[in-house]
Amino acid sequence: MKPLLFDVKSLLNDSIYVKEIDTLQLEDQFHFHNAYEIAYIIKSHGKRIIGDSIENFTHGDLVLLGLHVPHVSYFSNEQGAALQALVIYFNPDWLTEEHLNSPNLTKLRKLLKDLQRGIKVHGPAKKKVIKLLYTLKNGKGLERIITILSILQIISNSGEYKCLASEGYSSSYHQTGLKRMDQIYKYVLENFTETIKLEKIAAIANITPTSFCKYFKSNTKKTFSNFVNEIRIGYACKLLCNEDSSISEVGFKCGFNTLANFNRTFKQITRMAPSEYKNKIKL
Repeated sequence: MKPLLFDVKSLLNDSIYVKEIDTLQLEDQFHFHNAYEIAYIIKSHGKRIIGDSIENFTHGDLVLLGLHVPHVSYFSNEQGAALQALVIYFNPDWLTEEHLNSPNLTKLRKLLKDLQRGIKVHGPAKKKVIKLLYTLKNGKGLERIITILSILQIISNSGEYKCLASEGYSSSYHQTGLKRMDQIYKYVLENFTETIKLEKIAAIANITPTSFCKYFKSNTKKTFSNFVNEIRIGYACKLLCNEDSSISEVGFKCGFNTLANFNRTFKQITRMAPSEYKNKIKL
């Protein structure tokens, strides 16, 4: 198994490394990098975890990460599902402390700080950045550095992004912890439509149930039950968008035993009832 701290710096040439992905299957695991990352999903969909954030992702998603931000993407394993992505790693060592402390770079300093929570870019800024990513892929040397700086300038000036991990999130993972969390995440994503017993998931983590609850909350800033419910409600939103199933059918497909529990949990997480959500996406 590859180390869960992926050493990207050893791959960097002129402080930038470009990786094109085009495959039918990719085994990802919970990990972090010692370089900044830009990930553009050209084709694929699945579930992405960044810090304590859980989100569905799909074609066209554009995410940037700072140093040592733990993350993983669990791609759809549907038969024939392809994955195409463009990933850029960079180490902006050409930006000195003197540069970053300049009064003219206030927005850039804020962006670099926000990257420690991971960000998702949207709006016109996303279109501009994607265009520049292809320029960067085909460029060399100084041209690539200028392109990275242009990307950072566009995002910082536009403010067209949202932070993913919660405010104040900081990673406290070590190698063993990352591997353990990867096993927990994978089990939940494979079994969330069924009842997940605390004893079973604690055994997978190789700790007692009591210790598991404390361990999970200390690392994710949320309870295990809340995490499972977020996964279930994320899947419910997908089903409500793509299926004609009744709300009760969707709730049971997502692992909820009663309609009342599904409605209550859905509203707690999305701030709206399932029926309201279903009507809203049809507009």
